[in-house]
Amino acid sequence: MNTSISKTYLLILSALASIPAMAEVTQLNDVVVTATRIAQPLREVVGDVTVLDREAIAAQGNSSLQEVLSRQPGIQISNLGGPGKSTSVYLRGANNSQTLVLIDGVNFGSATLGGASLQNIPLDQIERVEILRGPAASLYGSGAIGGVIQIFTRQGDAKSSAEIGYGNHNTIDAKATLAGGDDATRYSITAAHFKTDGVNAIVNPKNSNYNPDQDGYENNSLSLAAQHKINTQHAFGVSALGAWGENHYDGSISNSAYKPVAQSYDYRDKSFNGSANVWSKNQWNDIWTSHFKAGTSIDEGRNYTPFSATNYQDKVSKIKTQQTLLSWVNDVSILGGTVQVGAETLGQKVTSDTDYSVNHRRINSVLAAYLVTVSDVTLQLNGRSDDNSQYGRNNTGTLGLAWQMNDDWSLGTTMGTAFKAPSFNDLYWPGSGNPNVKPEESNSKEVFVRFANNRFQSSLTVYENKVTNLIEWAPTPSGLWQPSNIGTAQLGGATLTADWQYAGYIAGASYDYLDAKDTSAGANKGRQLARRAKHAGVVYVGLETPVWMARVEMQAQGQRFDDAANKKVLAGYALTNLAASYQIDKDWSLHARVNNLFNRDYQMATDYGNLGINGIVSVRWQPK
Repeated sequence: MNTSISKTYLLILSALASIPAMAEVTQLNDVVVTATRIAQPLREVVGDVTVLDREAIAAQGNSSLQEVLSRQPGIQISNLGGPGKSTSVYLRGANNSQTLVLIDGVNFGSATLGGASLQNIPLDQIERVEILRGPAASLYGSGAIGGVIQIFTRQGDAKSSAEIGYGNHNTIDAKATLAGGDDATRYSITAAHFKTDGVNAIVNPKNSNYNPDQDGYENNSLSLAAQHKINTQHAFGVSALGAWGENHYDGSISNSAYKPVAQSYDYRDKSFNGSANVWSKNQWNDIWTSHFKAGTSIDEGRNYTPFSATNYQDKVSKIKTQQTLLSWVNDVSILGGTVQVGAETLGQKVTSDTDYSVNHRRINSVLAAYLVTVSDVTLQLNGRSDDNSQYGRNNTGTLGLAWQMNDDWSLGTTMGTAFKAPSFNDLYWPGSGNPNVKPEESNSKEVFVRFANNRFQSSLTVYENKVTNLIEWAPTPSGLWQPSNIGTAQLGGATLTADWQYAGYIAGASYDYLDAKDTSAGANKGRQLARRAKHAGVVYVGLETPVWMARVEMQAQGQRFDDAANKKVLAGYALTNLAASYQIDKDWSLHARVNNLFNRDYQMATDYGNLGINGIVSVRWQPK
């Protein structure tokens, strides 16, 4: 690791080691599956994982998945103009397309752009979010260079509930869940509606796309899930999610003199994002359990622009990515631990107005893992081979070790490789795609130390991730822009977290140091990667009682740059947020949240607006 990262690590480690034990030991009972594909207690995971369950998400009164992610350790985001606008997630400094997003275990995102439309996944339909930081291609294949964000939708064990909220900017947030069943069979259906007038997406009058209007967003969604236990050994289930969105934004087109015009047109896009799967879990004997999943996901968009500089009728362009997954994974309890072997096949198809010379591909994969604990040491080994019909095979692996030094303290390390497949745009964009472009690759290592008991949990993770074969678009001698593997980057940093709770009082903080820099040959060598701050963090305090809850938090980001040359500066900012709830009676509760309490003016991207002070008040019904 470089000198600056090592100094930061030593400084924070010294501070962490000085924190005293605050209570007797109890086992943390959160169970996580994303880190190994094997269900295990969060405390035993060899890796850097955050688990956000429905209760934690609902208690904070967030309105969007974007809000939730922006406050998590190791994550920075950029947003282009408010609710529903294009949002990029930088997990440990990796590019947006280098974080793999799963919905109920099924790959989700665009095969043309490479990223996932997280802004269109309604928070109301989410039961749980698991964030795995660090390369995980040996578990899930392409895309997991920065890590994995897995979204679990409402399942058959949900409870009936209803909620409606209203906030400024004419924001309406309503949802209802109907759930029922018995010990053998459970079901749930959730419908949700979110609508807001938003803010002006572009706030700089000098920007060629500027139009002084409000750019709203609407999302309607429906999910359903059911599961049935045949007996204690065998179960199966289904789940599905559909979200229909409409987003308005600022734009322009060029006239015959190449000047931007038509700013007053109502630029908008309509989207459909969804996922569905069927699954079974079968325990065949005392040592062998198998998991089967068949699923599909859709990322579909229709973009509306003027037909021409003089004709403002709607011109509609369409694009759709569908991914279809078949997965069979087996856990066998042998060799003192768990051996996992499996096979998957993932099909990706693009349907578009753009005429791609190749519009589909298939990735066939085999995977194997070994997870074992001997005395106080846990060993995790993962290996995977992915054969892509477009460009061939990629092999990846991970090695992890953790030592439980005593009841409270643990120490560990992981190292692994990962890759990101080139997108359909990279390979086959008409006239400029490059079918010879290769996957992006990474090599990572990290160390961590943790403290955990029933009142206080803290962790420090230091990491370094070298990314090579970065795909960059650049002009050729003929003037044509074309992608090629010319980029390299180094993503290093440290993440420190601490959470405390006692007699209803809660407090915590997280701090991220990120040294994400371009190491490619050329003028930008050594420059900071765009829209990534070196310093970011969150601090919160609160009080929870059986009747009411109050919480105040501050989230801050340091200075960033909006371009690769580091010429456009994005100033740092700090936002103060409040959340509160009151239990009116056993079934009814009142909730409120205020974001950006002091109405700070800030930008995540040059010229793009963000919400000033904003809030929402809601009433929730949930029978106990």
